[in-house]
Amino acid sequence: MAYSELIKNLDTLRTYIRSFYIYGFKTRNEFFSKSARTYDDEKRRLENYLSGYMAFRVDESGKVSFLSIDSRKTAHNPLYKIFKAKSFTDMDIFLHFVLMDILADGEQKSLSQILDEISAEYLDGFSSDLLPEESTLRKKLKEYDCLGLIKAQKCAKTMFYSREPMTSLEGAESAIAFFSEVAPCGVVGSFLLDRFKVPNVFQFKHHYITSSIESDFVETAFSAIRSHRVLLIEQKRHEKARVVQSHIVPMMIYSSVQGGRMYLMAYRVRGKYFQALRFDYIVSMKEEGVFEDFEQKRAEFERFRKNIFGVSLKQTKQHDNSHIEHISFRVRFCDDEDFIYQRLLREKRCGDVLRLDRNTAEFSADVFDVQEVIPWARTFISRITHFDCSDKGVVRRFWADIRKMQKLYED
Repeated sequence: MAYSELIKNLDTLRTYIRSFYIYGFKTRNEFFSKSARTYDDEKRRLENYLSGYMAFRVDESGKVSFLSIDSRKTAHNPLYKIFKAKSFTDMDIFLHFVLMDILADGEQKSLSQILDEISAEYLDGFSSDLLPEESTLRKKLKEYDCLGLIKAQKCAKTMFYSREPMTSLEGAESAIAFFSEVAPCGVVGSFLLDRFKVPNVFQFKHHYITSSIESDFVETAFSAIRSHRVLLIEQKRHEKARVVQSHIVPMMIYSSVQGGRMYLMAYRVRGKYFQALRFDYIVSMKEEGVFEDFEQKRAEFERFRKNIFGVSLKQTKQHDNSHIEHISFRVRFCDDEDFIYQRLLREKRCGDVLRLDRNTAEFSADVFDVQEVIPWARTFISRITHFDCSDKGVVRRFWADIRKMQKLYED
């Protein structure tokens, strides 16, 4: 079979991008799940789409290929290119331009009218074998109706089709440029930007681009949340791991402000508990039936949210630890360091910040997992004057770490 640059199955290429860029660098012999030929084909596709971002090094295990992307110098996310190389058939491309032309006059037309026009206007003088089947045309019209390109309206027993009006993007170029780089489904903005040239008006200090390869999963999750549907997902933690299927009800999407990693906060139907699922562990996702108790579970999750500092709820099938711990610490800052207080306000999440005096502020929170607060608290380490937690073991470990660090500097 001839090699094709176009992508038929995004899941395979997504696996290689994760392996090359996210999970670590591997040699050709370390890819266990696919054949050597598949590896060569997918690597060739990546080299084509991401020219200028592929690199390699040679070590004792062999030649290691990887993606090297400096987000400080990259104005536009290059990983969006994989969504713009989907494979298509001759009939797909033929029907696209023919349908857009036939419905360009804005009039409503039935399936039979469209078929007659294709035969009379576009295939006159050609073999009748080129005429698309009625079922093929109907599927294409239904697909374009779902995409919002055309409008389907039933009159009596006949379905009529017309083109949706074009939306003007004039004046929204900068907004789209910003949206395309920071939003969970920014690939939509990237497609829109292809219609016109926009100068690079934005530069990002922290530009998290890796989550973009899960954009299709994010869109499916948003759709399921909106329609209150159950999702059938498949998860795989690494290449050797078996694929695990589960039914979940998506509640909300969380995005890490530290690394850009996205989590799907969901209710697991079988285990009857809430959990956070990493998008980069999901290999497939499909919408299923409506979940009747969605509103009840959403309200329950909203109550849980008040005590989630990161993503941990400490719930599993065997263990439901809804116990809440209280944590607090005080931060001291100088007269000209009000930005420290502003940072506490900006980053407190589910906690509270109380200004005790001109130079002291106190953070406090009631959380399920106090360990999620500790790394953030340590960023104020030289300013903390008081630290307390209802779990005294946490307090002992915190100050023990300070003593160890002090000893390292003294030695």
